[in-house]
Order: sequence, then C-alpha cells, then structure tokens
Amino acid sequence: MFECAGVSADGAVRLLGCFADDGTPVSRDVLLAALDELPSTDEFMAAACPPGSPERTELPDRWLVRLLQLGERRAAALAADRAELIGLLAEQRPADQEPAVPEVMNVSEWLPCELALVHPYGERRTARLVRTSLALTTRFPATLGALRRGEIDEARADAIVDLLEPLDADLAARVEADVLPRAGGRTPGGLRDALRRRIDRLDPAARERRHQQARADADVRWWATEDGMGRLMADLPLPEAAACGAAIDAWAWQLRNGGDARPIGQLRAEVLRDLVLRPWERRPVVDISLVVHAQLSTLAGGDQPADVDGHSISAAQCRALLAEADALSLSRPDGGTLEFALHDTAGDLVAVGSRRAVERGARGPGLRRPPDTRHYRPRAGQRRFTAVRDRRCRHPHCTRRVGRTDLDHCVPWPRGATSCDNLCCLCRRHHRLKTHARGWRFRMLPGGRLEVTTPSGVTRVTDPPRVVDEPPVRTGAPPHDGVGTDPPSAADCPF
Repeated sequence: MFECAGVSADGAVRLLGCFADDGTPVSRDVLLAALDELPSTDEFMAAACPPGSPERTELPDRWLVRLLQLGERRAAALAADRAELIGLLAEQRPADQEPAVPEVMNVSEWLPCELALVHPYGERRTARLVRTSLALTTRFPATLGALRRGEIDEARADAIVDLLEPLDADLAARVEADVLPRAGGRTPGGLRDALRRRIDRLDPAARERRHQQARADADVRWWATEDGMGRLMADLPLPEAAACGAAIDAWAWQLRNGGDARPIGQLRAEVLRDLVLRPWERRPVVDISLVVHAQLSTLAGGDQPADVDGHSISAAQCRALLAEADALSLSRPDGGTLEFALHDTAGDLVAVGSRRAVERGARGPGLRRPPDTRHYRPRAGQRRFTAVRDRRCRHPHCTRRVGRTDLDHCVPWPRGATSCDNLCCLCRRHHRLKTHARGWRFRMLPGGRLEVTTPSGVTRVTDPPRVVDEPPVRTGAPPHDGVGTDPPSAADCPF
C-alpha cells in the first residue's frame, strides 16, 4: 500500500489519497494498520547518513547534536540489554554446589571469571557487572526500564545500584521512586548526592553505617602506570586525608621557597615518599631479588626497554637499577641473586641459570630446561624456570605477580607429568578455578602458551612474556587471546 501526494507550483503539498498495491483506493486507517512501526526522525536521519558518509559531513550542527543524543540513547539501551543477558546467564550459573560471588548471593563464584573471557573487562569489573545486572533485573526494574528507554545512561544506573542495593527493599524502593524521575537531568555526581540526601532523610543512621563500613574496607593500593611510574593510593577519613594533603603541600612549598625549582607536584610526591620510607633512619636490611629481563645491547648502552619484576622500564632506568645494585658487571649483588634467562630467537625461554652454570653450558653441551620428575612436587629448578618464564598468573587478563602465585599442573598429576611443559603459575583464585570449577578446560601448548576454555565455549590463549617484540605465528592452535571458532554440533543447537 502507498499514499500519493501532489506538489503545486507554490510548494504546497496536496494529498491525493491512499491506494492498495493494485491501485484500489483504501482508507488512511487501513494503510496505517498495514504498516510496521515507523522509525523516528532521528533514526531515519541516522540511517540516511551513516558513519563516514559524505551526507553526514554536510549535516548542520543541530542534526549532529540530535544524532549524538540518539547514539547515547542507543548505548543506554545496549547497556540494559547486556544487564538482561547477564541476568539470564547468572540463572544458569547458580551457587548450589559452588561458592557464591561475595557481592551477589546465589551466583557461582566463577561467573565473573567466565565473563572476563567473554569480553576482556577484567574480573573486578565483571564482578561489578554481575552485581549491577542482577540488581537491575531483580530489585530495580524501573531503573532498568529508564535505562532501556535512554532516559538515563549507564553511569546513572550504576549510581542508583551502588547506593540503593545495600539498603532494605522498602527503603530502596522509596528512594528510587523519589529520585528516578529527575535522574536524567542530573550529572552522575549530582545524582549520587541526591540519593545520599534522600537516604539520609529517610534513614538518618545510614550515613554513619556507610562511614563505618568504608573505614572497615580501607586499604592502601599501588599499581604501575605509564613511563616507568607507579601510583600509590590510600583510603582515609576525609579530615585525616585533608590534613595529610595540607602537610605534604606545606613541606613541598618549604622546599620550593628554599630554592628547589622543580615542579611543585614532583616535590609533593617526593615529600610523601620520604615521609613513608624515612631514608634518614637506619633500619634493618631487607634482602630482595628482582628478575630483570634485558637484552645485552641494553646493558651495553642500547635503547631497547627492559622488564623488571613484570613491569616495563626504559633502558636508562634498567642500567641505573643494575648500577645501583652493583650488577652491571654481571656479578651477584650483596644480599640478592643474579641469574641469567636464556631465550631462543622466537622468544621462548630455554634455560635459567647462574653465571657459573652459563659458563659450564658454554664449554659443554649447553643449557637445557630442567628435566621431568616422577614426583608430585616440582624440583627447585622447575620452580625457578617456570617462575621466570611466566612472571605472573597465566590466566587470561590476570596481572598478579609470580610471588603471589602457585605452581600448578595443567593436566592433574599423576595423569599429567611434573614437567615444565605441564606446569604454569596461577594465582590462588585461578588455581581454585582450574581445580574446582565445572566445565572449564586448561591446556598447555608449545612455547609455554596456556589455552583456557570456559563452560560456554569461549577460548582464550595467553603467551608468556617475551623479550622479542612479536612472537612467531604458530599453527595448530587458536590465535593469541582469541575466541575459539569450533563449529557447534547438532546437539549444541538449542533449536
């Protein structure tokens, strides 16, 4: 069916009527009933001016803004759809016979691990996604509906869940009903303030409970950032944090007024470092051992970066570290250890040994990886070799350092040998996952690669860290960090 119209010379549009496909006249109501739901004007313009098209570059600013708003609404709808899908998957991963996620009861502990391989979010974020998705689909359907319609975005939905999920059902429902109608007009920070004010008004004791819980959860954390730097963060009560910041700032300005012309931010950072480490005090000596992976050209003055304890540093930083440890002469520093990690041209670890062992290998048959053993417990050489090869937990996207990992048999002993080709470093969480979680599969591949497959069939492969830029392309195994592409069998098809 179609509708005809005519345009007169003065530009006026005159409707001529509605007709069936064979030309038979029909009423407008019959025509509208036969049509599918029409797209909005914004959706029509988005389809007519797709990304990268010449038509889009010629749009005026008001249409660019309208298409931007449409994109935000679509992103919110996709976030709501993701929450629904995660909720449905969570129903298939109950905690009946497995430990539950600490933040979300009645869901398997291993669900965040599985979602982290579906998309590389990281397990901390996937645990948050599970918690938020279940809260939206079970306790806050009104917020989920507003998200699906694009009235609020994902950041505002997260704010509602973060502040209302710990409350009892009646209080949470009252606050949601009061705040949600105006949530789209507030910034995420402003929405959190509005939620806190409403909670405090309805439950005056809630603020003190939240404060006490936050103090109980306080911690100090540090992590590597960019360019050989790291960041230190501490959770403190607000007055104490303000007092610490003011004191650090005052001492930094004392240094500046005393003639130190470095940036004030750098001075603040060094004041904090000195206050914690107190280098002017004599303290007991603590022996440490760092694993340094560097090319010989780097030690000789080249510019190839190096790896120290799992973190990348520049060549100059590496030489400064080794000089400070008295190791540039390739001798063992006092109170520490110095071992050589030998790699082949593909970057695979061949052997690990002391300077004397390297010299013996050069005179004799060469260095080899530690031999297999019939016993369950790996030998010291196997532990050293595997730790130097892996340097961190080998589960995909896990960054826990080797000092916090277990040495685990990929194929359980005694069915699998105690061999460097069957051993890998896994943190305690992923060690428990491999041992206890149902439906997960772990397999070692040549070159120390680890293949992990989830119960839903997603496969990821991790390579050990290498001293070459790019590993060679290998055949007969899934691509690095890729998703398995095995076709489903007829029994796997739900239809």
